[in-house]
Amino acid sequence: MINQIDKLCSEYRQAMNENKLKFHITKLKNCKIIDDVLFRKDLLWVSENMHMKLLQKVHDQSSISHFDNKRIIDLVQRFYYWSNHQATIQWYIQNCHAYQRSKVSRNSINELHHSLSISQKRWKNIAMNFIIELSLSEDYNIICTIICHFIKKRHYVFCH
Repeated sequence: MINQIDKLCSEYRQAMNENKLKFHITKLKNCKIIDDVLFRKDLLWVSENMHMKLLQKVHDQSSISHFDNKRIIDLVQRFYYWSNHQATIQWYIQNCHAYQRSKVSRNSINELHHSLSISQKRWKNIAMNFIIELSLSEDYNIICTIICHFIKKRHYVFCH
């Protein structure tokens, strides 16, 4: 039941059986029916009720990791067809929360980074970091690192 019950696909199959050359905007010479399943240029014609299910399978699989519009369109176009598929794919990806969170932001706010000021005195500008969840060693399992930006010297403080 891939596209047999879809109304539009049924209309295309009927037009092909009537030997029409064109139906809507599609040239029927590019279409064929194999085992009552409609294909266009050897691509499976996806019925309207299956668009979202197919996009969910293609876009949301972990090996693909939420690709952008172009890559998903390329993947879909290798095997499947439906009219206006590019707009459907773009709409689906724009509404994918995981993709929106994972894509790199290109707005101007993120581009306004400033370098750190250079200190003129030792230990005036420092950075601290904690290395946690270490195995116990003499009752310590955390290391605090303190780094001076001016002289690049480090101190390590063992904590528990």
